[in-house]
Amino acid sequence: MYLKLNFLLPDIKVAKQANDAMLLAKVEPKNICFLAREGTDLGELQPANAVDATNTLNEGMKGILMGAGLGLLGGLYVLYFPLWFTDSPPWFTSASWYVILGVTMLMGAAAAAFGAALLGFNILNTDLKRYQNRIDDGAILMIVSVPFHRAKEIRKIVSKLHLKF
Repeated sequence: MYLKLNFLLPDIKVAKQANDAMLLAKVEPKNICFLAREGTDLGELQPANAVDATNTLNEGMKGILMGAGLGLLGGLYVLYFPLWFTDSPPWFTSASWYVILGVTMLMGAAAAAFGAALLGFNILNTDLKRYQNRIDDGAILMIVSVPFHRAKEIRKIVSKLHLKF
């Protein structure tokens, strides 16, 4: 599992130094991106795309788990309440129990993942809101995705850049 680390850098010069430090630490270039205010020329630095700059993937994964759980509950409801008690579709009664649970879990997971990903893209994108004012003032946000076990090492490397910002 990768952890997304955010580092606020004062300008392009420091951002290039930080990028070089990440490359020397053997962080893959595809896992390093930069977010700056609109119109800023990042040069050879990789700009952040919509997936990097939002919580879309994390929220989508949470949605899959929650939707599968709700789908399981829906499937159990369909299985254990008789047809006269509920408005279950007739095709559920002739299917085996594992097909019913599988279909309802997949439907729930797909619907919840889509909804949660949309929310993560727009409403729940709280990770970067705290940096927005500084980015608008000209700072650069470096987003580094690293394996969980390397997070402490990467933080030490960035702290050795002696940023006074």
